[in-house]
Amino acid sequence: MCVGIIPAPAIAGAWVPSPQQGLLIANLVEVSSDLTPSGTSFEVYGEYGLTRGWALVVSPSWSEAIQSPSTDWVLDEVQIAARRQIYLGQTLAVSAQIGGFSVPSPRDENGRSYGVETRFALGKSLGERAWANFEAASRSCDQGGVGTRFDATLGLKMAKEQKAMVKIFGDGNGCTKAIIRAQIGYVRPITQNLAVEFGWRQRLDQSEVSADRGIVVGLWHKF
Repeated sequence: MCVGIIPAPAIAGAWVPSPQQGLLIANLVEVSSDLTPSGTSFEVYGEYGLTRGWALVVSPSWSEAIQSPSTDWVLDEVQIAARRQIYLGQTLAVSAQIGGFSVPSPRDENGRSYGVETRFALGKSLGERAWANFEAASRSCDQGGVGTRFDATLGLKMAKEQKAMVKIFGDGNGCTKAIIRAQIGYVRPITQNLAVEFGWRQRLDQSEVSADRGIVVGLWHKF
């Protein structure tokens, strides 16, 4: 089940968990840029198998001194979605996902915007030790905006259930921003169901933004 899962803030991979099985990932990211003081982001991703071929996906995130100069923690994006396995073969998996999301409003400092996202994912096993996962999503917002998201991940299984991953993904708030980031990560098991993650996240475009680059530390819990 875990072979298709990629670190937050990415949405789930093409492989859908079995019924009554799930995965919870919690990442803490220390972000900084050359223009602003450092900030912190806390990102949670959870998925849970419902009936055969269906899964529930939940992914909230919070930040401090990223969305605004304030040192108060701010609720960023929250997404709840249902994912459906369309095809599952020995080396190929395809899934579709639809859900709603909420993000801070770009017009109202204390308000929030809401929208709907549809997403398709294609996962491919590359021999016994590697896999790739590609995702594309379309978003519509309540204020008339339209946006897109994408994720591309290459993973490598190493000895003793360790994993290394390289990922490029589209990021931003709802339908208002287009940001491209890259992340490298290393996941090492602690117990059979618990693992620790270390990584580095870097923005690739050169526009001004507070969340430019940062260290990623996280925990993965399989249940």
